[in-house]
Amino acid sequence: MMMRNKNMITIFILVLVFIKPVRTVVTEPSVNYFRTYEEKSNPLHILYNKNSFKLNSTALKMLSNLIHEHYEKLLRNKMFNGCVLVAIGNTIVYSNALGYSDIRQKVCLNTNSLFQLASISKVFTATAILKLYEKKLLNLNDRVQQYLPEFPYYQVTIKHLLKHTSGLPNYLHLMQDIGRQDTILSHWSVLKFLANKKLRLENKPGRRYKYCNTNYVILACLIEKISGMSYSDLLKREIFIPAHMDNTNTIYYVDIFDENTTTSHEYKNRQIPFYAADFILGDKSIYSNIYDLFQFSQYFLGGKILHDSTLQLMTKGVRTNKYDMLYGLGIRIKNPSDSSKTIWFHNGWWHGYRTAFQMRPKDKVTVIVLSNHIHKTTYHTYSIFEYIDEILYNQKRTGETTVYPSLSDE
Repeated sequence: MMMRNKNMITIFILVLVFIKPVRTVVTEPSVNYFRTYEEKSNPLHILYNKNSFKLNSTALKMLSNLIHEHYEKLLRNKMFNGCVLVAIGNTIVYSNALGYSDIRQKVCLNTNSLFQLASISKVFTATAILKLYEKKLLNLNDRVQQYLPEFPYYQVTIKHLLKHTSGLPNYLHLMQDIGRQDTILSHWSVLKFLANKKLRLENKPGRRYKYCNTNYVILACLIEKISGMSYSDLLKREIFIPAHMDNTNTIYYVDIFDENTTTSHEYKNRQIPFYAADFILGDKSIYSNIYDLFQFSQYFLGGKILHDSTLQLMTKGVRTNKYDMLYGLGIRIKNPSDSSKTIWFHNGWWHGYRTAFQMRPKDKVTVIVLSNHIHKTTYHTYSIFEYIDEILYNQKRTGETTVYPSLSDE
């Protein structure tokens, strides 16, 4: 009898050792509690007023678990597919990959997966223009025609383009070759189209805000004309390399067939092919991952990319809609009248990609959500900020459900 029991125990141990766990869609450890961005950096409780909030391992674990449960629920209900990173200061509270890079082929995402950033690219275009401004190579009130004589609108200035107050027509609705798969267009193609067609402006420059991708395409042309470098090379030299964004680049320098490069999906998980407009720069078509964007947020919030005076200029804007929100120079400002709630952000969507990049300067919170599926939940980050405020500041959740801005305005 004793020998039989020993045999049963041996068999049980072997089963435990060799049995394979069921593979889940989550390809990374479900929770990264608190990874330090720089080992020699001061802990966050030293960087900020100790009376503001209490940051410790218990609070971080609670916060990380709440965020994980939020996205796990969306994943289970097939309402999210992408990568998420949430950080406070230089501490990554949560980073994860949930779902598939290629949904049809069941190729899993990982936290190094590259996504087309869509309109988040506008943040980098504006930053590049402001780098040229700091070098005194341009003035924001300069007329575009001063640098691009073929540009047909005399009154439009660089600042009008940055703030979406130029009145330019949207090239995406007008150029016939946009949707072709056998053609590659560029930002210079858009300038040539405007020069040839000489379409009427939709409003007098400076009169009102109207989000328009054409503005940032023309800014890409300006960057190249003024700097004497390609758009891709200037961004790499002035932003990507200094911020250690080693995996970030434009579509021209990204291996779209690499295993880490995601494919985009629409309804019913249909993959979206590349179109002619994918290769137009300035308004979109930068590829990056959650960690590179986190690197950028650290340098941006730390004043290591732009001078403080330039950053202040960038984050003052024109009112965009009925909500308490402004559009600055390539970045949106939510709750500008309350510094404790102010968020600097930009969302994006393009052919199945949905992206959100959000920073709260008060406590240097960064929220990054990148998705290669059409789900609108990418933009539903209000819960994340409420979890942070509940745990760190003892604030009650408001249950806010409004998405800022509307999807037609990205």
